[in-house]
Amino acid sequence: MTIQTRSAAALLILTAVVAACGGATATSFPAAPGQAAAPKQAGAPANSTDSTASTVSIKPCALITQQEATAFLGYDPGPGTATDMGSASSPACAYGASLTIGVDPNGGKTKFDSDTSTMQGSANSHTLVVGDACAATIVANAVASMEILKGSTILTVNVQGDPALQNITAAALTTLGTTIVGRL
Repeated sequence: MTIQTRSAAALLILTAVVAACGGATATSFPAAPGQAAAPKQAGAPANSTDSTASTVSIKPCALITQQEATAFLGYDPGPGTATDMGSASSPACAYGASLTIGVDPNGGKTKFDSDTSTMQGSANSHTLVVGDACAATIVANAVASMEILKGSTILTVNVQGDPALQNITAAALTTLGTTIVGRL
């Protein structure tokens, strides 16, 4: 099986996992030349049952540097590009087609619990010690989705790593998530 075929298969699995987690809207990021399209990002609904609203503007591309993304992935994905996850109130940052970080400043615990409830119990799911709560799904140590709750903010991190490296682990996600949360 070629790397692109394995990458595409892992992407399909991750997309199914993210969809099962209740993603309401989706935005895809353009693929790098010769690479499958990036996984779709789960968006946040406009209404949230959490009444604490964030008034601070979070810039996702300031949460990790290109050098930190490179160290995490094992290769340089290029600079972060600011985008959004279907609305101006849900900013995101894409490092090529390899790593995306989405921010829902008003998602809250109720949405986090709803999003992550279907992850629990899966052989690929992990509860990580990051922020106030964190759940992740890792497929073949190359594709991952992580959702972090910090206060009322939900951070969604999606990874399309290199299947040949198989370096996307719970420990690596914990380190990345800790860095991201530390910069909120």
